[in-house]
Amino acid sequence: MFCLFLQRRLPLMAAVAFFCCMVSARGVLAGSLPENPKEVSWHISALMVTYDDERKLYIAEDDVVITGGATRLEADYVEFSNKTKDAFAQGNVLLISGQDSITCNAMQINLLTEKGTINKGTIFIQENNFYINGENIKKTGQFTYSADKGSITSCAGDSPDWKITGKNIKVTVEGYGSANHTVLWAKKIPSLYSPYLSFPVKTKRQTGLLIPRVTSSDKKGFEYEQPLYLAISKNMDASVYANYMSDRGTKVAGEFRYVLDSASKGAMFMDYLDDSKIGDGTEANKKYSYDTTSVRTNNDRYWFRMKHDQDLTNGYTAKLDLDVVSDADYLLEFRDGFTGYDETNDFFGTAFGRSLDEYDDTTRKNSLVINKNWSKYSFNAQALWYDNVVARQDDTADTTLQTLPSFEFDASQQQIGTSSVYYTLDSEFRSFYRQDTTDTLVNGQRLDVYPKFSLPTRLGKSFFFEPYIGTRGTAWFTDDYTDGDGNDDNFRTRATYDMGAQLSTTINKIFTLNNGFADKIKHTLVPKIEYAYQPNVIQDDLPYFDTLDKITESNLATWSLTNSFITRNPVENPDGTPSSQYKEIVWIKLYQSYNLTDRYSNPWSDISLESEFNPAQYFSITADIDWSPYTNHFTDTKVGANIRDNRGDSLRTYYRYTKDSLKTAADESLETWYTRLNVQLTDTLAAYCSYESDLKINENIESIVGFTIKKACWGLGVEFKDTSADTSISVMVTLNGIGGFGTQ
Repeated sequence: MFCLFLQRRLPLMAAVAFFCCMVSARGVLAGSLPENPKEVSWHISALMVTYDDERKLYIAEDDVVITGGATRLEADYVEFSNKTKDAFAQGNVLLISGQDSITCNAMQINLLTEKGTINKGTIFIQENNFYINGENIKKTGQFTYSADKGSITSCAGDSPDWKITGKNIKVTVEGYGSANHTVLWAKKIPSLYSPYLSFPVKTKRQTGLLIPRVTSSDKKGFEYEQPLYLAISKNMDASVYANYMSDRGTKVAGEFRYVLDSASKGAMFMDYLDDSKIGDGTEANKKYSYDTTSVRTNNDRYWFRMKHDQDLTNGYTAKLDLDVVSDADYLLEFRDGFTGYDETNDFFGTAFGRSLDEYDDTTRKNSLVINKNWSKYSFNAQALWYDNVVARQDDTADTTLQTLPSFEFDASQQQIGTSSVYYTLDSEFRSFYRQDTTDTLVNGQRLDVYPKFSLPTRLGKSFFFEPYIGTRGTAWFTDDYTDGDGNDDNFRTRATYDMGAQLSTTINKIFTLNNGFADKIKHTLVPKIEYAYQPNVIQDDLPYFDTLDKITESNLATWSLTNSFITRNPVENPDGTPSSQYKEIVWIKLYQSYNLTDRYSNPWSDISLESEFNPAQYFSITADIDWSPYTNHFTDTKVGANIRDNRGDSLRTYYRYTKDSLKTAADESLETWYTRLNVQLTDTLAAYCSYESDLKINENIESIVGFTIKKACWGLGVEFKDTSADTSISVMVTLNGIGGFGTQ
């Protein structure tokens, strides 16, 4: 259907001809042409239109606009065939297809297939903020382009901060781009040449190579780590890594991640290296050895780790954690990199909320936990295995205590019927196992039941009193255990109890300020006295698996004083209704215990202070301090402060002092200080530095100085790090839309 409408204005105004052409055609809004495409109406408007009957073309001039579906073509001059949907456009040409656009001097294109040629044009891919410039660009499909010669960049403007020029450029949106004989330009300065370049042009995850990592070190030599990403399905993906080390060999690694449903997911990682070096402590292999670990003679090295969360039926959930490493040196050597300890630990912590054991821990935890929670009860079943890497590596006796399995059933505090008595319950059954046993380190099972009863009571209107009593019954069944008296009974029991009470009151006062800091401040003061008694029980005839098997006598009275200040400020809800915002700006707890049993020999404990200060939005302080009343010295001090602003500047400092023993002449103290400063110098330039030192021996632990530049289309990071073991400098350049590269 063709419709011509001519509208004339008053003679005093410029004459304007408006041409409206509405045609029906078969086309698509996005993607490839479907087998049964929907009808799309094409609209043409221009100031002047003629029809060439011989060539069957509509010729539109001045302010030409053609629209159809998600496609829009603008130009000064257009020749358009309604039959084939071929169009030739010239002069200030703009083609918009979905979110992408093309500007050029001239274009020959089919609006239905979106194939054609572009003369002296620029292609803008909005999702990546990506520009492709070329003399003669071919649009080979809706999402594919090629150019004999041109440039690519993610910077806007005629003089971009960076661009990559090359020949035989090919680009596929949601795929990859490639170019030959490429040159990286910083403004107008050629900086880097490459005979071939491949880069991602993606907004969705797809299979392909990722940006590699290139480093160099004394222990590994030149190192090149190339990742390959595999998009298996919507709920599964994987990564494969080849890590070439000129002095050690090639480490191969794989990662597999999956999501089964909203509550079930998992990830498993595996590394393997046929190491050309050993760490046997000899002079030739000294730099491959660690003084803190055993001698390493193995060449086959590996690390397997996995975490899985599973939603079971009837409210039960399961969590599986596996961590098996070949030797004690592995995680010390491979902390960095795509599959290193730091990267893996960060991923598990973010994705599962559970981190790995520390990198220098030679006993790695493996566990399976099945859990169910009710409103007042909880059930846990656990199998726990600690892999003693040193014992396995040295082939020595392994007496590591394993729990295979354990069952726990607990009840939170709840009222007994309609009475005033409340109770809690902790109960467990554990089966303990050791690969190798001794006369005292044996295998066995333990059952422990600990109900606790309390009577919360109000004394008058001001005081709260809560006495409690707990009874504990424990039974052991062991294999080949003989106590100090020669008794070899396999079955043993223990019965004990504990009791105590607490007396407290709460004092509140509200101060009205009505200033810029707060509308009101509520000060709460809670003085409390607590008493706890655990009688002495003879336990020399009992086996020992963990601290529950040796309950120490206690007879403590503890006083505490807690202060808190809470501000209230009026705020407005999104719907315009008034509301209030509360914030705790100060919390301080001061407490000390008195040992009634040992009251003739230093019965008072250290006076402890725990505090948090948040007086302003961008300022906070934490302070935990222990002070001895007998030496008049601090025994444990942890003080930290954090200052920041909404611009990005921040200062964080942290001081720690710990004295392990006060009754010996030896100075067993630890004293460290850490400070980090971040300064946002401009909108794009930031600098930072950090310093951590051991004040006791006046030795640097770690010093870092660096700066970052973040532009709209590129970034630069430079960092210098000096530690007690190594010194390094790293440079990382990020080109938005391409990726990052650097060296260390």
